Amino acid sequence: MDNVKESITNEEMNENKEVLEKNNNTSEEIPVKEKTENSKEDKTSEENSKLEEATNEDQETKEETADDAENVKAQEEKVEEGKPEKEVKAEETEDKTEEDVDSEEAIGEEEKSQFKKEMEMYEKTMETVKKGNVVEGEIIRIDEPQVLVDIGYKAEGVIPISEFKNEKPVEGDKVSVYIVSKEDKKTGRPRLSKRKADVRKTWNNLEEANKKDELIRVHIDKRVKGGLIANHNGIQCFLPASQVSTKKIPNLDHFIDEEFDVKIINFNRPKSNIVISRKLVLQKERIRKKKKLMDKLEEGKEVDGEVKNIMDYGVFVDLGGIDGLVHVSDMSWGHINHPSEMLSIGDKVKVKVLSFDKEKEKVSLGIKQLVPHPWKNIEIKYPEGSKVKGVVTNLTTYGAFVELEKGVEGLIHVSEMSWTKKVTHPKQVVNVGDEVETIVLKIDKEEHRISLGLKQIEPNPWLTIDVLHPKGSTVTGKIKNITEFGAFMEVADDIDGLIHISDISWTKRIMHPKEVLSVGQEVTAKVLSIDKVMQRIALGIKQLEPDPWEGIEEKMPLNSEHEVSISTIIDKGAIVKTEKGIEGFVPTSHLGIPGLQEPELAFDKGEKIPVKVIEVDKNNRRLILSVKTYFFGREENKVNQFVKDHLKKIRENREKRNKDRREERQDDNTADA
Repeated sequence: MDNVKESITNEEMNENKEVLEKNNNTSEEIPVKEKTENSKEDKTSEENSKLEEATNEDQETKEETADDAENVKAQEEKVEEGKPEKEVKAEETEDKTEEDVDSEEAIGEEEKSQFKKEMEMYEKTMETVKKGNVVEGEIIRIDEPQVLVDIGYKAEGVIPISEFKNEKPVEGDKVSVYIVSKEDKKTGRPRLSKRKADVRKTWNNLEEANKKDELIRVHIDKRVKGGLIANHNGIQCFLPASQVSTKKIPNLDHFIDEEFDVKIINFNRPKSNIVISRKLVLQKERIRKKKKLMDKLEEGKEVDGEVKNIMDYGVFVDLGGIDGLVHVSDMSWGHINHPSEMLSIGDKVKVKVLSFDKEKEKVSLGIKQLVPHPWKNIEIKYPEGSKVKGVVTNLTTYGAFVELEKGVEGLIHVSEMSWTKKVTHPKQVVNVGDEVETIVLKIDKEEHRISLGLKQIEPNPWLTIDVLHPKGSTVTGKIKNITEFGAFMEVADDIDGLIHISDISWTKRIMHPKEVLSVGQEVTAKVLSIDKVMQRIALGIKQLEPDPWEGIEEKMPLNSEHEVSISTIIDKGAIVKTEKGIEGFVPTSHLGIPGLQEPELAFDKGEKIPVKVIEVDKNNRRLILSVKTYFFGREENKVNQFVKDHLKKIRENREKRNKDRREERQDDNTADA
């Protein structure tokens, strides 16, 4: 028993020595991360009374050792005294039966066994209940804001209830605790920490995972320079940007608050430094998926993938370890200009394996092959004569292409766009993106061609134009367009008629329609003829009045004399207007001025002159007049006076013209200077 006492005493002394060493060397036992997580009260107490606490604990330990030694001595004396007492009793009670003796011996052995167990428990408790150890305890009472825990020591330990966080402490539950100190100065109870025990346990688990090369689950807390800060059960880890993914990611913000498995690539517990990698996990998973995919991939199979990259010629799809190419021609039965019109990076797509080279790991994929060819039953879906709707996708000089569905386009030729308008380019009627309703005119299934008609949606107005505006009727409308040969007037909606230049006036010689007509002017005309086949309507303005040339021979017979007014002067002579409203012509040689070469200098517009009819042609509407013939046989003084007046006018006009020219030249010289 002396050995037992000596052993207990030595153990207690060693414990005191360890406590002092731990107080002076806590950084070797507790990681830096755990220190920083101590409560404010613990930190202050340890800093202000570190030496005092160590001294007190040493004294407490000595007192406890002395008490335990006395208890052991008392137990020893009791055992030693018990032996002779039994021997005396045995001599005095020889008459007792053997059964009684055996019973007493059994009780003695049971007491020895119980004492031995109690000593073992005491020794075990003294070994484990040390500052810095983690022990298992039982919650015995909850006194807000503390939780009392039995750790097998002489007094229950105390844990702040705040350390349970989201957990709810329940009496009787087992809990792992960290011994902050064996006895608090104020309460006399051991100070415990569940949080520190959890941290110690987490560090042990991380160390074990690092040794066994196991994965750990982390939560991304925030982004820092060079990477991300992750959290594993309260322990921070650093995830470098280069280890986040197998490809370069410019923005790591979207990883915040995500959870995933990682691998530890650098573990330093004393410095609380853990570096992790997600890239290695992804690479390993990609290799596994790739092998699995290679085994089951075959032509004609439908698989799921994710768009990884987009090029001008197609898109690359990640099938889970292998990238396949969907060429732009295999994306849609319809026409697309660029793959980005259909897909974006990151899109989830279903594709069909068109070809697979296992050795080169090349996979050709298709999207349009997932659905039947749209031309398969085209004649059933779009029978000739049916109305269909579509969207204009392209315009050419000869027509507009209309998409009826993906992969099915029809053409509206310019000749099928309007019954009435002469369409030279489809943009006059439709634009790209317009939704139009058309009629199916013809289908060529082998050539994949559909002819569509736009004008057929409405009835042909030319079929009823002669009913609305019969020949000989009058119409009123606006001038839509003017050309050299005539003017186009609106007869009905989108139907124009032509007023030829020769049908504008009976009497006036018109060189261009714009002399008497203008665009937007409202006029009344007579329907002269209708051609439904050529879709033409002839109109006339002069036909609204009687023809003044009728009976011209009687009104202005040959050699009859008249006074006319000059309306227009040209190089060849003067155009004059008669009192009958008919225009006539006086040649320069018949204007009565000898040697006249510039009639515009001798006569004025609106001037009245005497003439004689020298030619009348009703059929060709020709009336030739002469001043010279008029003066034949007239008094000489009248003739001379006519000539003298006009020669004077020639001189004046010529001088004026020359003066104007000189002034014009002077202005030009001044401007040049």
